Amino acid sequence: MKRQEATLSRREALALAAAATGALVAGCADSAPASASKHVIVVGAGLAGLGAAATLRAKGIDVTVVEARDRIGGRVHSVERYGTTIDLGASWIHDSRGNPLTAVAKSAGIATIPTDYDIHQLRTPSKAAVSRALVDKQIDTRDRIIDWLSTQADNNPNANLAPVLAREIAKQHQSGVAAQSLNWLLGVEMPLDIGAAPAQMTLEGFDEGDTWNGGPDLMIRGGAIQLVNKIAQGTKVQTGVEVTSISAGRSGVTVKTRSGSVLSADGCVVAVPLGVLKASGIKFDPPLPSATRRAIGRVGFGLLNKAFLSYDAPWWAANTVQLGTVGSSIAETISVFPLSKLTGKPLAVGFTGGSYGAALERRGAGATAAAVTERMRLGFGNTGVPVESSQTDWLGEKFTRGSYSYLAPGSSASDRVALAKLSGRLILAGEHTSSNRPATMDGAWLAGQEAGRRLSRLLS
Repeated sequence: MKRQEATLSRREALALAAAATGALVAGCADSAPASASKHVIVVGAGLAGLGAAATLRAKGIDVTVVEARDRIGGRVHSVERYGTTIDLGASWIHDSRGNPLTAVAKSAGIATIPTDYDIHQLRTPSKAAVSRALVDKQIDTRDRIIDWLSTQADNNPNANLAPVLAREIAKQHQSGVAAQSLNWLLGVEMPLDIGAAPAQMTLEGFDEGDTWNGGPDLMIRGGAIQLVNKIAQGTKVQTGVEVTSISAGRSGVTVKTRSGSVLSADGCVVAVPLGVLKASGIKFDPPLPSATRRAIGRVGFGLLNKAFLSYDAPWWAANTVQLGTVGSSIAETISVFPLSKLTGKPLAVGFTGGSYGAALERRGAGATAAAVTERMRLGFGNTGVPVESSQTDWLGEKFTRGSYSYLAPGSSASDRVALAKLSGRLILAGEHTSSNRPATMDGAWLAGQEAGRRLSRLLS
């Protein structure tokens, strides 16, 4: 996601947040109790829920964390497969310089690999290599277009991105392989980064959020679950507990589960994905405030699916970061990242996103992996055909229903503010409630901490 550099005051605020999160990771969760008699239920054990729990515990508040899945991590899901560890969900620490998760990784001794997205190996559908000179030229064109879109977002934030983008592309007077390469580069920036095609988002949605202080994005050797496990230290989680309803009154909250059990507390943090809220996976009594309900309906929830491709041996150049076959529309862009440097295995991961990714997933088992394989075969011949493959299906995952949020037409940044507001003794938390860092692991974690602080102030 393309984010504008934050102002100095914003950086200072984020630095303070990073310092606070570092203190929690260092094991200060039991310091400065504010109200030891209070009890809060946290629904969801992803990074937001775990961040909220640690913050509440640091205030001396008793916390019960319940998670519907049989594991912690939420959209961070590392598994053992192909003789290594792969991330089915979140896998990058973005903007590593200043990102608090970089400090978490360092403190836990987690190895990371920097990513330079502009090292490409591109082919046409006729298997002809796209020259390095043309790729570099089109990278410059892409960057000019992105800068121009950022300016337009300031002037007309609620405009649909697709027609504005199409007009700007037309001004470049591109044709043939040059046009195809530009479309591929822009596709990586939109459906494969934001999880939505241009027609699904606004100009503000393409440009929203802040960076930290730059630096390369980092992939995590051994899986992103290591970050979750470090953050979860000291927090007890009850897994396999699906919450079906939450009642909030003046004196407290009541949480009911699928199994029929009833939990009571002084307050509640609901740290489930926006997709679950959109599907009314949890019933609220009384209903959430009208502004919150409108925001849930308006903010988009995008999709990014992965297809893992296992080969007999690596066939790509050693320094290649992305493989691609040009010639598709921006919405149907597929990018493949070799993982051999990260895993030591002849393994790659392909990405499909937005409405195209959703259409592939709905076709059934194996459709995403087949589409990625076919795109590789078109550009790279038989070398691009894996001996084994698998795919994710995040849209159909009951406790997620997508990947991460974005600003759809009809929504605005004010909707994220509405999502983050306290509603009596209840507050939502997650990357969808973050105005600064939506759709990121660190954004989810920091949003959870902020929710914990707001609720603790109410209960003090």
